[in-house]
Amino acid sequence: MAILGACASPPASPTTLSRPADAPSPAPSVASPADVVVASEPWTFEDKEGLLLRTHSYRVYSTATKYSLSERLPVFLERCLVHYTSTLADLPRPREPMETYLLGNRPQWTRVTQRFMGADADIYLKIQRGGFAANGRAILYDIGPRDTFAIAAHEGWHQYTQRAFRAPLTVCFEEGLATFMEGFRWTDADRTRPAFLPWANVERFEQLRTAAARGKLLPLATLQQTTPQEIIADDPDAALVYYAQVWALMHFLNEGDGGVHRASLQQLLRDAASGELARRIRRDAGQRAASAYATRRTGVDLLAIYFGASAADLNTPYRAFIDQVVRVGAREKIVAGQSPLPEGGG
Repeated sequence: MAILGACASPPASPTTLSRPADAPSPAPSVASPADVVVASEPWTFEDKEGLLLRTHSYRVYSTATKYSLSERLPVFLERCLVHYTSTLADLPRPREPMETYLLGNRPQWTRVTQRFMGADADIYLKIQRGGFAANGRAILYDIGPRDTFAIAAHEGWHQYTQRAFRAPLTVCFEEGLATFMEGFRWTDADRTRPAFLPWANVERFEQLRTAAARGKLLPLATLQQTTPQEIIADDPDAALVYYAQVWALMHFLNEGDGGVHRASLQQLLRDAASGELARRIRRDAGQRAASAYATRRTGVDLLAIYFGASAADLNTPYRAFIDQVVRVGAREKIVAGQSPLPEGGG
């Protein structure tokens, strides 16, 4: 599954589909579908009958009928939001419900994308599979029983930060955290309830292990200075390495070096949520870095600003961390959703 979610700036006033008015609701305690879905009503896209499922935090518009996708997605999304706002730091919830469209196939997704994104639609239609988030709205389509939920978690992070953060993260951190949020397993007792386990991401692990074995890993400085879209222009496979490495980077900052970087990661997230991030970049890195951040969301070394060491300085411990993650026997830990670091390592 190649998740190439778009984070480009959407039009200021996208075309909207006909839908009922709604108002924000208080946050729920996520339990069963009956507890999460506060209202269900018919929704039609063109001539395809679907459902609008309202939860406290989402409005889910769906024409997807396979694998009980429509019934399972509302619970999944609400649990995603709990995951986003509590796993790494105590972060704010969006003030209003977020819209998620889950279409039954790519042709439907294409037409919805064209309606919402207007003149910018062609940018998003280049996405290989799954969908994207823009303007705090996720537009997805069915890509299978497992991958559809993984893309919902990934794009859901983008959707969440677009709605709740006052300053955007740089691309490296935004994409790294989106991949970090992908990992989950269905609980054995209830197959409608996911357990989010950031290490439970076999795809990212395999890509990381292959790149390490082939000597294809990118330096940390490159990860911070470029975007997946720029990398894929030169080498389509390099984008998959990029996503695997930024996934590993978030784990490194959360667990690496005995957890010494975790507090700084939490502060970075809180600053992005409050809007302080933009001011700190200008103060600590200067106007040129602030301008690059404002226009491209690259060109600034957040590691130097928040973690006390530049990307070049942290590259060696980061690579050592990757060596521990991909060591022989680590895959079993990844499958189980457990940290692959040796006891006392990291």
